[in-house]
Amino acid sequence: MDETTLRRLLDGALAGEPPIGPGADNALRAGIRLRRRHRVLSAAGGMAVAAAIAVVIPVVTGPLGVPPISRQRAASTWPTHDSANVPTRDRASIVKITGEAKTTCDRRLEGSGFVISPQHVLTNAHVVAGMTTGPYVGHGTGSALPARVVLFDSDTDVAILYVPGLDAPPLRFAGQAARGSGAVVAGYPKNGGFRAVPARVGSQWSANGPNIYQTGTVTRAIYAVRARVEPGNSGGPLLAKNGKVYGVIFAASTTARNTGFALTAGAVGPDVRRGARATTPVSTRGCPRPG
Repeated sequence: MDETTLRRLLDGALAGEPPIGPGADNALRAGIRLRRRHRVLSAAGGMAVAAAIAVVIPVVTGPLGVPPISRQRAASTWPTHDSANVPTRDRASIVKITGEAKTTCDRRLEGSGFVISPQHVLTNAHVVAGMTTGPYVGHGTGSALPARVVLFDSDTDVAILYVPGLDAPPLRFAGQAARGSGAVVAGYPKNGGFRAVPARVGSQWSANGPNIYQTGTVTRAIYAVRARVEPGNSGGPLLAKNGKVYGVIFAASTTARNTGFALTAGAVGPDVRRGARATTPVSTRGCPRPG
C-alpha cells in the first residue's frame, strides 16, 4: 500500500466515514514500529507512513477506513489554524508536565495533562516513562508543583499523577463523539505556553498495535482528529464544545497534515477509576527503546 493511498484513508476517516474493518487492523499489526523522539516509524514493506507521538516519543500508526474518493471531504473545509476559546475554569484544569530522565535515557520530557479528580492529573504514560527528576505540574508560568506517578499503564499509554496542593477543578468525561463533532485540542506545545486549537472528530475504531515498550500487542479505542497537534500536546484533552472530555491526545500523524489521534474516554476509563484516588507512587519503568 503506497503513501498516497494511506493519505486518502486518513482523510476519509476524518470526513466521518464508517469505521475500519479487520483488514486495516491487519495492516496496523504488520506495519507498526516504535521510535523515540522525532524519528519516523518505519513499517513492513518499506511503508513510509506513521503517527508520531505529539511530545517526545513516537508510537502507533496505521491506515484508517477506505471510503470512496467521491465521498471524501476536502481537508480545507476543516478548521485547523484559528485559535479556540477554552473557559477560564476549564483552562485552569489543563496543565503542563515536565521532568527529566537523566539516568534512563538522558533527556528532558514534557507534555500536557488535565485534572480528573481532586489533586490528580491524567497524562500519557510515554510522557513520564523513565522519569527520574519530576514530574512537575504547572500552568506553563511560574513555579510548578512536584507530583508523583500513582498509575502507569504502558499498554493503554496512560499515567495518573498525584499532585498535592493542586487547586483546580476536575474536567468531566463526555460520551462517545459523533463523527464530524466539533472539538478543541488544548495543551502546552513544547517550549510554549497554553494553546487551544479547533478540531473535528473523525472515525472511532479499535486499533491494534504495540504497547510503548513493544513487549506486547494491545487494542485501544481511538479517534482520528483533524487538528493542529504539536510536540507537547500528548496527554492533553480533546474537549467537546461543552468543556467535557472526548478523549486524550496521544499522537500526531507524520504523513497527513493537521491530523492527530486521541484515546477515547472509554479507553482511559478503567485507569481513571483505578487511579483517581491513588496516592502510592509506582515505577515509571524505563524509556521506551528505539524500534
